[in-house]
Amino acid sequence: LGYGFCHLPATPGCHALSCVTWRPRGTWGERLSGRLVGGGPQLRTPDAAYAGADRFRLRTEAAGTVHLQLGVLLRHFARYGVQC
Repeated sequence: LGYGFCHLPATPGCHALSCVTWRPRGTWGERLSGRLVGGGPQLRTPDAAYAGADRFRLRTEAAGTVHLQLGVLLRHFARYGVQC
């Protein structure tokens, strides 16, 4: 479980992306509970994940990397079976 950011390509075609993720560190009690029960600490307001000033005050830890394979279409959606 975690949060992450990556820029989506603006050019058509297949793209391989890697998105580094992070999660709130939480207190020792929250970390212990996460290990025993599962889950983990979450942000109280999801807006803090993308608001620059608030995000830099968070205590976080690395949560891994997500590897994405994206196919980007910019036109001719019907030709590829995409319904608008």
